[in-house]
Amino acid sequence: MNNRKILHYRILSLAVLLIGITSCTQKPERVFQTSYLEINWSNIGHYDSEFHTHPGLGDEQYDPHQTIDRYLEEGYQILALAGHDYDIPSDYISTIYPWTELSKIYEIIKDIENPTEDNKTYGEMANEPFQDRDPVNLNMVSIQGCEVSAPHHIVSLFNPLSQGAETEDETIQMIENLGGIAYFAHPGRYVERWNLTADWYVEKYRNFNCMIGQSIYNREDRHPEDRPFFDKIVHILGHERPIWLFGEDDMHFETTLGWNRDVILLEDFRPGSLHPDIPDGSAPDVKNALINGHTYLWKPSEQYNKRAFNIIRMDISETEISIIIDHAEHVGEIRWQTHNPEKDLTETIHMGYSISMQNIPEFSRFIRAEIEGPDGTIYTQPIYIVANR
Repeated sequence: MNNRKILHYRILSLAVLLIGITSCTQKPERVFQTSYLEINWSNIGHYDSEFHTHPGLGDEQYDPHQTIDRYLEEGYQILALAGHDYDIPSDYISTIYPWTELSKIYEIIKDIENPTEDNKTYGEMANEPFQDRDPVNLNMVSIQGCEVSAPHHIVSLFNPLSQGAETEDETIQMIENLGGIAYFAHPGRYVERWNLTADWYVEKYRNFNCMIGQSIYNREDRHPEDRPFFDKIVHILGHERPIWLFGEDDMHFETTLGWNRDVILLEDFRPGSLHPDIPDGSAPDVKNALINGHTYLWKPSEQYNKRAFNIIRMDISETEISIIIDHAEHVGEIRWQTHNPEKDLTETIHMGYSISMQNIPEFSRFIRAEIEGPDGTIYTQPIYIVANR
């Protein structure tokens, strides 16, 4: 073999080698971006929460202390008493908070009339005088909250706002100015009544950082269309503006209690509240978890069903996700969902404990898992898909 042929073969071999190295080191075109990657799974606990409850200021069955007692009995450890703003006599009190002053709140409002309830006084509507509750003694985190008519109903948390403004923008700006966070309650009601579109919600999310998401379940399931509607909004917003899903009891009566559990993933849980007279405990961590999507939803198949299984770990790489469950024998199937913009609907794209980027259509901007068993279903937060630059 002459020198020219030897040189040719060497150049060809080098080219093949370089192609092989390039193919091995080439970055994937799309990667996963998820809030769950930030979680120290080896050290977290799972804590049931409810943020949309109505504590006996209107047509509700239970007084504030009775509401707390019932949720404690059902195993919830994080709770907000979110009375309707139109039921709160805001000239006299703000929200039903702190729990340690419920008896004082009762004395202030017991003779005040509620015009939304045929001018009955709050004392006449109460089952008994309100009783104080200490979240620290109950091993709970209490959160200041209110369901504000914005006029779209909004669950407002970690702030004292108790009366909405004339427009949603004004109300949300008030929440933001007070350092609070909020999510949209039962959006299906307003899609039906007012013909609100996904773009309406998208505008609010882009304009206000304090809006962190919206409910996909209200009570047992008053608005089934809320789930595909949420997915459509998530698809439009993409990873640049993440939002999170919620379930809400919207509790007025016993029949509407225990239908949803927003599971907060926390390290080193400590009871408390952000009220200055009560130790903070894990209250700041709860707020951060809500903002950052360190949660998932447990939707029981029957009222009161507690979690039959938990996500105890997610193994996440740029292109692979695996979910590890602590009681896998209670799981029937795992569905991976996304929004299909061509069909304008939610569809299942994969089944199983693991999913690879190769299983995900090019049109997908996010996925989320539904982990279903006979006792209920876990709904994960959206896991976003990002172009790798």
